[in-house]
Amino acid sequence: MNQKYIYTLAIISLSLFLTACGDPEEVQLKTEGVYIYHEGGFGSNNATIGTYNPENYEYNPDLYRGQNGGFIGDVQQNILVDGNNDRIYSVLNGSNAIDLMTLNLKSEDKIRFAQLDKPRDIAVNGNLAFISNWGPYNENFTLTNSEIFVVDLNTNELIESIPVQEYPEHLYIQNNRLIVGHSNFDGSISEISIINIDNLEIENTIEMPAGPMEIIEDQNNNVWIVCTSGSIVKLSTSLSGIANQIDHENGILGDIDYFEGSIYFFSNDEIFSLNTSDNNVSSTGINVEMETPYAFAVDPASGDFYLGDALDYASEGLVLRYSFNGELEDTFQSGIIPTQFSFNVGRK
Repeated sequence: MNQKYIYTLAIISLSLFLTACGDPEEVQLKTEGVYIYHEGGFGSNNATIGTYNPENYEYNPDLYRGQNGGFIGDVQQNILVDGNNDRIYSVLNGSNAIDLMTLNLKSEDKIRFAQLDKPRDIAVNGNLAFISNWGPYNENFTLTNSEIFVVDLNTNELIESIPVQEYPEHLYIQNNRLIVGHSNFDGSISEISIINIDNLEIENTIEMPAGPMEIIEDQNNNVWIVCTSGSIVKLSTSLSGIANQIDHENGILGDIDYFEGSIYFFSNDEIFSLNTSDNNVSSTGINVEMETPYAFAVDPASGDFYLGDALDYASEGLVLRYSFNGELEDTFQSGIIPTQFSFNVGRK
């Protein structure tokens, strides 16, 4: 998954001011709103974005549609919150497009070109966007031509294509390197590619446990990848191999999040934490029964846990919110297949 947090400019400015003045007082943050992203039904062109207020427990399913006069598109596969450019990018796998919107969900433009075919994720570095693209199937429903597309965000035009292993999924950028996860349905492809952004060439490939999915970074700039087969992997600082692999006893949902020194993940109806200092895995004691676990995130201000239940993939899904201490704070119907959360964080 991608950057999930929107921090206001005022917060950043205030932090710099306090640091410069030597004031030891810490800036207290709160989450002012949560965006909930929904895939929608495949082929139904009904992906949505809802908004949730954690203070008054109100959910509004219609902000995007009210702003833009309709649904966002077909199969909202992934989103990226880009605070540097004040934009949210929505990857529409079925519509073969990327919706570019403001931080208040006003759609401004779309990235769309003929070669875009089943896009999966997006990462942004300056004025360049990198899009993982599955490409076409052959007669046996096998992918034949997967690529990473490089797009100039000044024009939204394709400027380069990088052929890669099939089934490119999640993307992450660190130190001018693009990390690309590859994972197909039967587990026969499970690796990551490291692409040098300067020359747009593949530097390295690393074999992974089956099902590499979300890629995140901890406070010490270490890169971690969750594998749905039941492992969490820490890459070496040079991104040349695996520094550590923590194997869990059960499969893991493909979403993980970092909060105050630990990585949190969902496995077998339970929320666990992985301490990134000593690699110790422990249960939070929070048990959550869901019909079809589909999304997981941690509020970066409060530590609240948000989970999405896709139910039968056709009806409106459910969102569950638990406090960091394990109390069920709220549960409510959202859109079809809740797939991601992002958090609008401001100052208390």
